[in-house]
Amino acid sequence: MTYQVLAQKYRPQTFDDVIGQDAVIRTLRNSVQNQRVANAYLFSGPRGVGKTSLARLVSKTLNCISSGKQKPCNKCDSCLEISRGNNIDVLEIDGASNNGVDEIRTLRENVKFSPSKGKFKIYIIDEVHMLSQGAFNALLKTLEEPPAHVKFIFATTEPHKVLPTIVSRCQKFDFKRISPSKILDCVVDVSKKEGISIDEKASSLIARASDGSLRDALVILDQMISFSGDKISSDDVIDLLGIVERDSIAQLADLVIKNDPAGAAKTLDIMINDGKDPLFIANSLIGYYRDIMILKTAGEATSDMAFTDEEIKTLKAQSKKVTLEEVLYILQSLSQCLILMKGAMFVRAPLEITLIRLTKRGTIMRLSEVLDKLENIEEGSYSVQDRSVEIDPLDNVIEDPKDNKAADIIEKDVSPERGDTDFKSIETLWKSVLNYIRKKKMSVYTFLAPAKPIEITKEKVVIGIDEDHKFNKEVLESNGNKDIIEEAMNKITGGLPRIKFVLTDNPETVKKEKTDKAKKVSRSRKEMNPIIEKAMDVFGGSVVRDLMEED
Repeated sequence: MTYQVLAQKYRPQTFDDVIGQDAVIRTLRNSVQNQRVANAYLFSGPRGVGKTSLARLVSKTLNCISSGKQKPCNKCDSCLEISRGNNIDVLEIDGASNNGVDEIRTLRENVKFSPSKGKFKIYIIDEVHMLSQGAFNALLKTLEEPPAHVKFIFATTEPHKVLPTIVSRCQKFDFKRISPSKILDCVVDVSKKEGISIDEKASSLIARASDGSLRDALVILDQMISFSGDKISSDDVIDLLGIVERDSIAQLADLVIKNDPAGAAKTLDIMINDGKDPLFIANSLIGYYRDIMILKTAGEATSDMAFTDEEIKTLKAQSKKVTLEEVLYILQSLSQCLILMKGAMFVRAPLEITLIRLTKRGTIMRLSEVLDKLENIEEGSYSVQDRSVEIDPLDNVIEDPKDNKAADIIEKDVSPERGDTDFKSIETLWKSVLNYIRKKKMSVYTFLAPAKPIEITKEKVVIGIDEDHKFNKEVLESNGNKDIIEEAMNKITGGLPRIKFVLTDNPETVKKEKTDKAKKVSRSRKEMNPIIEKAMDVFGGSVVRDLMEED
């Protein structure tokens, strides 16, 4: 007898044999029993989840000769022929290779003829989305009003490519991916029937590798039997499929959680030298941290996780060592790394960089933390390198104008452009004004920081802003912001001078600033939010990316 592959040998022969599609089975079974069978059905969903198998089951049920129990007997000639695929009343058509108008026109001519043996002539068109536009249009009229003896069952993995006018004429059923736990049970069950010994870990690996497709799982099991004989181990599955051993991924993930860059780099090197693809390692890490994320969110393993008890125990232990925000940051960093790897010639480098950076994630500030530290500065203290530093927000400003030199300064008409001897005093006064404003409102301070005092008298204060900061001038001239600056001048000097802003274009100043920017500031820095730019000035370092707070 010719060998029959497991995916065909264990194909569902009754509705009860179909796994993971309970809602679809219930609806179709009731439709047949109540004789409410539609003209056309559209089965959509991933590969290997039972679309074609269920189409055959419906066909067998409708044309079963044996009993009137509204379920296939699998013994009569009709049922056996449909199972073998050679029943002349049930035609299975491949939409990919019969996708032209001529094929559909032939079909339209043939539907006029009555079935030879059964009650219905049934057309099963697989991958129906592959039909051409003309073929779809040729099918429309027949599909809407077919002869009473004709039924259509369409199957597709890409329902969005099927014309809406076709979909509207069908009863549509969405097939789901089969959960790893159910696939695992099926693999174990089939192995027992075939007399194969397979350990739990090996079954789990096959279930996860199948990606929700029961057919894929049985194909892998068939392949494993050829490779290992009647005893399948997890090591055999790893060797044959090129899977990265989960223990290695768990170890690498743990080293990242423990902030061990040397250990992570060494472990990654060993894995790559053992022949593991860096892209596969990155994908496996994403899947592993995704499982940690789900455990931290749901509190327990979900139905799509096929793990042994020991693996679940390890995952739960690791999930307690890291916050959800860290896990999200790690996941997004690895996802970005995967994109970079696909465009790189030396694919391991982006992964090494990402892993080392992730082990040092504690040194990378989130934007919210930066802003919190700015708030602390405004309140008078902040922490640098675990050392609390107290600062005077007004930078030695003396509150009483009668007891300092500020009042004396504005008694004279002074201008730094004229080289006045009191220029240093003006700088001190201006620094005090800026510090007062920084405490009062950080945004005004940020826009005012590039400005310089040009003239200070009892009646007015002229503030110069160069052309490159024209926007700052517009913001500062708004009444609310201008009032804060005047309040600061009044607080520091005891006078009530009017504030006037002017644009300056000193050639030497402009040339120097542009040169400094070209050397020290990147293009992205110029486009940066002013508050973040100021934060970089205060704390040093550079912005990597605020991945934790992205949508």
